[in-house]
Amino acid sequence: MKSLLYTLLAIVFLTSTAGKMTSSDKGLEKQLLGKWQFTGQSGGFAGATETAKSNSVRIIEFKKDGKYVRYKNGEPMYQGNYQLCKEKSIHTGKVDNAIRFDPKVDATESGNILTIDGDILILADNFNDGYTIGYKRLSPL
Repeated sequence: MKSLLYTLLAIVFLTSTAGKMTSSDKGLEKQLLGKWQFTGQSGGFAGATETAKSNSVRIIEFKKDGKYVRYKNGEPMYQGNYQLCKEKSIHTGKVDNAIRFDPKVDATESGNILTIDGDILILADNFNDGYTIGYKRLSPL
C-alpha cells in the first residue's frame, strides 16, 4: 500500500511540474527570441549538404508568447507554437535543450536538440540519420 502511495505522489509531482518553464528555460527563451536566417543543413542517410540560396531566403521568428513564424522570401509559410524542453540527446547521451514545434514542420515527436552559440542557432534532429540545420541571428526581439 505504501508503494502505491509513493507511486501516486511521484506521478502527481511529475505532472504538476511538467510544462512549467524553469529559470534556465526562460534564459534560453530570451536568447532564442527574434529572427534567424537559414544558413544551411547537412545530414540524412546520404550525408547531403545544402547551403542557403540567395534566391530563397528562409527565416524563422520566435516570439515571446511561445509562437513562431517561418518565412520564405518574406512571406509567412508556417506558423504555430513552440515549447522549450529537455530531451536526452542521441548525439551526446546527455539531457540537452530541445524545442518542439506545433504543427510539426521539419520536427520529430521528440523535438529538435537546440544549441545557441552567440548569434548561431543549431537545430539537430534527435534521431539517427537526421539533419542538423543552422541559422544566424538577424535581430533579437
